[in-house]
Amino acid sequence: MRRIATIIGTTGVGKSQLGVELCKALKGQVINADSMQVYKGLDVITNKMPLHERQGIQHHLMDFLDPEEEYQVGQFKEDATECIGKLCDDQKLLPVIVGGTNYYIQSLLWHNMLIKKEQEIQRSPSPSPENDLSTKPFNNSEEELDNLETKELYDRLEKVDSIMANRWHPSDRRKILRSLQVYYQTGRPQSEIIKEQQEHHDTHGIQSRFSSLIFWLYADPSKLNPRLDDRVDKMIETGLFDEIKSLRKRVMDGNVQLPGQDIEKYQRGLWQAIGYKEFDPYFTALEANDQSEQGLEKIKKECTERMKSATRRYAKRQVQWIRNKLIPTVNKSKDVNIYLLDATDLDAWDNNVRQKAIDIATAFQEDKPLPEPTSLGSLAASMLSPSSTTMDSQTRALTWQKHTCHICRTNTGDPLVLHGDLEWKQHTSSRAHRKGLKRRNNDIERVKRMKNDNDVDNDDTTTNITSPISTTPS
Repeated sequence: MRRIATIIGTTGVGKSQLGVELCKALKGQVINADSMQVYKGLDVITNKMPLHERQGIQHHLMDFLDPEEEYQVGQFKEDATECIGKLCDDQKLLPVIVGGTNYYIQSLLWHNMLIKKEQEIQRSPSPSPENDLSTKPFNNSEEELDNLETKELYDRLEKVDSIMANRWHPSDRRKILRSLQVYYQTGRPQSEIIKEQQEHHDTHGIQSRFSSLIFWLYADPSKLNPRLDDRVDKMIETGLFDEIKSLRKRVMDGNVQLPGQDIEKYQRGLWQAIGYKEFDPYFTALEANDQSEQGLEKIKKECTERMKSATRRYAKRQVQWIRNKLIPTVNKSKDVNIYLLDATDLDAWDNNVRQKAIDIATAFQEDKPLPEPTSLGSLAASMLSPSSTTMDSQTRALTWQKHTCHICRTNTGDPLVLHGDLEWKQHTSSRAHRKGLKRRNNDIERVKRMKNDNDVDNDDTTTNITSPISTTPS
């Protein structure tokens, strides 16, 4: 089985640096697994490592795609697998996978993680009636689906796959669209395919495609977040605006077309890169030329803060994915080991990150015993220990629940619907919900007091009416 090393972690934590250091120490080459860094140019907005910092280490699957193209996860898996084969078999080098696009990495490391396309499987007959256009496969489903409103997409998904419709938020167009595409490509509900995958994993285990060593670079958010904010400021200083202007000009000139409609155009391809959407209000105002210099500066500051917030949220989601999806998969599979390296203190990088990674990877290459992952410190022991509440991704998809809060209401007066346990937990701990709960409890107590007061009044009245009248003669 071929051996590979993989470096994961949040944005801005130092993955690219460790990738270069590992390759220099162990004779390897980097394979990029960041879905944004596959695009040509645009080095600032996609956070590519500058050439001089790569120290001559070759980077594969980077800087080759035009902005209007999309690089699907299946394409990445095929290209990366081919690249791994060449490095391992022909050049006897260690492939080092580096990137933050977690589903790219998951699809590469394990078998049976992707839903096969129509031409790769025997298509089941569609269960939909001929006259029901909501479930009937389209002749050109991709184009026709793109032209539908999100609500109509969601209504269709509810009819063909109610489980996945329950899983997604009604406004999450990208995920709704993906579930519908799976149905139209395969003739089967996505939930049915996920259940099949789960049963296969339960019976045969999760099978790895390589003997893999994963390094998870982790930094405490209290230290990481200021670094992320500083990086946004540096991106602005080093050409972010020039790249956004260039992209917007290509769109306006018709040379590049944004995918999808409304918010979806920022959820696919290059346009997902943090920064493009966040600075749209600023460049729209700049192009309209209807704002004062002071007004433009105010919008620019707001957009900058929006980009910083989006970057911090993205880092948080990356950690959640690793803990909730990747680690449970590692724990169920053989030939894959994951080690957490503490990148919180950059001054201690050489001891806490670089040297530990090199020592473990050297033992891995030489087929020597590896240390227990939880032995690398209290942080590793805490973050890598399986949680009793953690579920694998298939179970989570099939058991996802919506929650209805009858205390809080929407703008239209309907009960508020929360999507998933996490959203429900966040809502029930929110200030607005607590205030609503307190208000309801106060109302209940008020009604109880009023009822008690009425009961007392009724008792007094009853006593007066039924009191015996004296019949003693005067």
